[in-house]
Amino acid sequence: MKKSTVAIGVVAAVLAAGYVGYTSMFGAEAVQVSAEVLEQKFAEYANPEAFVSAQEVKQMMDRDLDVVVIGALNPMKPDAPIEGSFSMWRPDYSAAKEAYEFDGMRNSVEEMESLLSSYGATPETTIVVYAANSHHDAARLFWQIKNLGHEDVRYLDGGLNAWIGEGFPTGNANPTVTASQYKAPAPQSEESALATLDMVLAAQNTADWVILDTRGTAEFDGSTTVSGAFGPGTIPGSVHINWTKALNDDTTLKSAEELQALYGDVIKGKKVIAYCQSGVRSAHTMMVLEEVLGAQDVYNYDGSWIEYSYAHYEQNRADIPVQSGAKKS
Repeated sequence: MKKSTVAIGVVAAVLAAGYVGYTSMFGAEAVQVSAEVLEQKFAEYANPEAFVSAQEVKQMMDRDLDVVVIGALNPMKPDAPIEGSFSMWRPDYSAAKEAYEFDGMRNSVEEMESLLSSYGATPETTIVVYAANSHHDAARLFWQIKNLGHEDVRYLDGGLNAWIGEGFPTGNANPTVTASQYKAPAPQSEESALATLDMVLAAQNTADWVILDTRGTAEFDGSTTVSGAFGPGTIPGSVHINWTKALNDDTTLKSAEELQALYGDVIKGKKVIAYCQSGVRSAHTMMVLEEVLGAQDVYNYDGSWIEYSYAHYEQNRADIPVQSGAKKS
């Protein structure tokens, strides 16, 4: 079937179902998550303070504490943000088009400072990040804000799904506030905060390192190339653990015990580089490894498969091998 036929069919279905149908098809699904269960789970994490429940976020906002809540929400989805929160999407916290020959890289420290200033944040502010359905975009924000040296960043476990599951209000977001002059407390250097292409090359087939491919199976085995990448395949020697394996069916994080069983043997005694398509899903895995399991020497490969495939397929670099890739003509 042609793509145009599929697209017409989707549009027709949406028009027939109306907005309610569109919301139910593509919007955040409400889930009910016990605050008590989450608190018990968080207590077993290496850094319990990095995680928060919808109920606790509501209490912080109602008490008018120094808290800024930020949603990484796709504007093409019919998801109303948490009431009183701010919302942004990937172009807002990604590098400008002309900065790189490929997409998906993080924006600069100065650009992040400007964004947080517009939300009235200071280095002492509690910043809560959330997303809808998958929540990896919240982890990407978590990573980028942590890279500024901001101490109090929290990931809303269950995200918007848990919020609406509690019947908490949505909409009326992006409030007008007095802008601050946010200054990153301790911006991380490239060497300490993320993996570079050179680091990835040096880590291949090295006993001290493990490279985690956090993408889906079809991406890992080369049968699918996601838009933005320059060809199929994976980084040679990668260990494949889909980032979604860290989640329960209700989109919340699994217990520390379950996550230790998933990752423990793979990362034991190793330095870790996590990657995906553009460093979003891998940011979620990095958060789990560091904040839940307390792992050290974990790096998110910001360029991920987009940069790696660019170097292999577009630049034709002989020193950039690809596993399960396409044959070059």
